[in-house]
Amino acid sequence: MVSATQQSSRIRKRKARREGTARKRELRAHGTPKFPIHLEGYDPNAPDAPRTAASAAAKK
Repeated sequence: MVSATQQSSRIRKRKARREGTARKRELRAHGTPKFPIHLEGYDPNAPDAPRTAASAAAKK
């Protein structure tokens, strides 16, 4: 017979491993939620805006 600490440690590890399966199944079934890529007030012409491939090619 194993000690109570050893047994409870194994149970906690097993539960932690299995805990993510339902969440992962849910994410696979429904994908990622829709969210805006650019927040309100985003200015693509701002000096610190990330450059796109089209704008980089236009500058050359």
